[in-house]
Amino acid sequence: MYAVLHLPRFALQAALRHEPELWSRPIALVDRDQPTPRVIELTDAALAAGVTAGQTPTQALARCRSVLIRHRSLKQELAATQAVVQCADAFSPHLECTAPGVFTLDLRGLAVVKDAAPEQLATWAGQLRRAVTALNLSARVGLGPTPNVARHAAQWTDTIHIVGDARAFIAALPVAALQPSSDVALLLHKWGIRTVGELLALGQDALAERVGLEAFALFAAASATSTRPLHLVRPEERFEESLDLEQPLETLEPLLFLLRRFLDQLGRRMEATGFVAETLTLRLRLESGEVLDRRLRVPHPTRQVEVLFRMLQTHLESLRADSPVVMVALTAAPTRPGQKQFGLFETALRDPQQFQETLARLSALLGADRVGTPVIEDSHRADAFTLVPPDFESAPVPSERPAPLAPTPLRRFRPPAAAEVTMAATPQSVRSAAAAGKVRFALGPWRASGGWWEPGAWEREEWDVLLRDHQVVRLVKEAGGWTVAGMLD
Repeated sequence: MYAVLHLPRFALQAALRHEPELWSRPIALVDRDQPTPRVIELTDAALAAGVTAGQTPTQALARCRSVLIRHRSLKQELAATQAVVQCADAFSPHLECTAPGVFTLDLRGLAVVKDAAPEQLATWAGQLRRAVTALNLSARVGLGPTPNVARHAAQWTDTIHIVGDARAFIAALPVAALQPSSDVALLLHKWGIRTVGELLALGQDALAERVGLEAFALFAAASATSTRPLHLVRPEERFEESLDLEQPLETLEPLLFLLRRFLDQLGRRMEATGFVAETLTLRLRLESGEVLDRRLRVPHPTRQVEVLFRMLQTHLESLRADSPVVMVALTAAPTRPGQKQFGLFETALRDPQQFQETLARLSALLGADRVGTPVIEDSHRADAFTLVPPDFESAPVPSERPAPLAPTPLRRFRPPAAAEVTMAATPQSVRSAAAAGKVRFALGPWRASGGWWEPGAWEREEWDVLLRDHQVVRLVKEAGGWTVAGMLD
């Protein structure tokens, strides 16, 4: 048993996959790679308005002023093909891309169709069709004993057709199903041959004497018993959606609207293959020719559309472009869902994505160098640290040897309080907003310097002093003057 997915007007479906609302409007698809661009496919509304395939864009506009011209995109057709293959692979691993918009599935060995009644086969085919429809693609499904019969069943139905008697089904098809050349089709019409059964009744040798070698191709296309090995394909682990815009985007709202549709499609494709998104790569090509590439790491790999969309929205709110956007591409790097077992006293973030989104918003407001986890620098300079993105995957490394004595805690003032210090050999008095008074006892100085070989050289002198009111404060003298750095408890 074989099943065939047929996507009629495949090039047009691929071009309108991210704009399904345009199917109700007159749309003409033009192949601009031809020497003379002509309409190759069109919507029902355009056909009703008088537009036909083979017309030039000018002729189509003359027939219908409201017709919208769309250009064929091989890149979008490839993306649509990959999406269907990824979706159909969940129903049968034996899959062939027979032709653009035609996919053949070998159902032999599948438990779901083994000794199945026609009602069960119809249910299975309905699930396959709904899965493809979720990709904003319209599909027809045909089931038959051979790939040839299943292909005819898919092409000559509106929804689902299961062939019981293959010979009777083939014989009832019109001759056009065999796709004869125009000259042979005209000749058969003059002979009064309307169905495949009437053509088969002529005999292969007799027809070959009159129309030539094309008769063998017609009889091969009308075979109800011959089968062939399929050229199997495997779904690519690539998830990308892109669109060349007919009208440039100048504001954020339509861009977010389009990206939401991209994520919907990527989410369905990853769900069918069991993947989740590890990173998102956004590419925007501007009207000026500049290309903006942004790579966003997903803190906890997922395929939830809402989570991924919030990440993109947070990033784009701080993005500024000099010219409108003419191309949008979104790629999801896939990975398998991870499973992690925490220890008895370990906890995980309730919502890592929401935490990452909060960090992204803070970075946009304050700057990327002002948000993160402080890490001490390898320097003798006091309070020398850098901020790095938090990493909750790696467990903290315990100290090998605990400190024998706990140091006296210093409550630092950030920023340090400016001070006036009276000096003799040692500090004699302190006057500042943080502490003031005569000095009873002083320890120091402790001098340190560094970076003298770089532009950011530093030098400081520290004193710990006991004031009359029994406060112990730390005084620091730098190039800018004296400050009260903190208070010792």
